[in-house]
Amino acid sequence: MASIYSLGVRTPAATAGAAYATIHTAASDRAYVREVGIFLSAATASSVALVRSSNTPVASTSALGQAHDTAAPSATVNVDSAWSTAPTVGANYLRRTTLPATIGAGLIWTFPPDAPLILNASQWLVLWNFGIAAGSALDIYCVWDE
Repeated sequence: MASIYSLGVRTPAATAGAAYATIHTAASDRAYVREVGIFLSAATASSVALVRSSNTPVASTSALGQAHDTAAPSATVNVDSAWSTAPTVGANYLRRTTLPATIGAGLIWTFPPDAPLILNASQWLVLWNFGIAAGSALDIYCVWDE
């Protein structure tokens, strides 16, 4: 049975056409994303898309996922909020939404157990500001299996 991991972080505010955060796998592992939650931390209307990166970003600020079972092995998936090489994306989003200018507004994207969002080894999933204005800092969380 795979182990379940999760992590919650606050992202920086993202300028238009920039990343809020990335979720990436190690070179030798896959992740099966079950849930991604996003919530505004300021009263700023914000556009957020979930999309695969079209380049290989280089993270400079990362946090490692935490196991739900303390006896499970350490996570290999990181959530990143700053990059020395920023992610780039195409226009084919997996999910997208625009949240109203209300602190705490948010949503949860879920993927069923029989159809998770799969990140293969060395893949990057991006929370992207597709809007024409800067977005709010976000409180996000992700739940996945490894």
